[in-house]
Amino acid sequence: MSLPVNLNRPFDPRLFLTDQELDRSAGLLISGASVLAKAAESARKKAGLSKPELQILMAARYRPGLTVSEMRGTLGMTVPTFARIIGKLDERGLIERARETGDARRRKLNLSDAGVTLTTPIAIEVRERLRLAFRASGPEAVAGARFLLEALVK
Repeated sequence: MSLPVNLNRPFDPRLFLTDQELDRSAGLLISGASVLAKAAESARKKAGLSKPELQILMAARYRPGLTVSEMRGTLGMTVPTFARIIGKLDERGLIERARETGDARRRKLNLSDAGVTLTTPIAIEVRERLRLAFRASGPEAVAGARFLLEALVK
């Protein structure tokens, strides 16, 4: 979904964002990501996962079907590091690599049943932290936050 751009619309001062407001928002997004990571930290340690392993597993949980190269690019990992970690996760039976129908050389990554079981406590921790923040914000703010985040990651 891309945002519609209408450069001919009248100026709305409510939509004007100063550098100070944008900097505060960036800081809040970074702090929010840190809070969610901390919420998952205890469950990550109990699961015996490294932080990069957790990144890959949660990416596969929340965005199933990404190809190996798409996921590697999304996470910003080097090819050797990503390949090594994927190999370890595959050995532990936590991920599945399925051939893409259009191009058999490309593999899509998904969690195995064991991967879903292992990541569920982590997802619950993150979900509960988000639930508290969303309840405090209200439905309009939640809808706005989702719209903002979807626009940001596209």
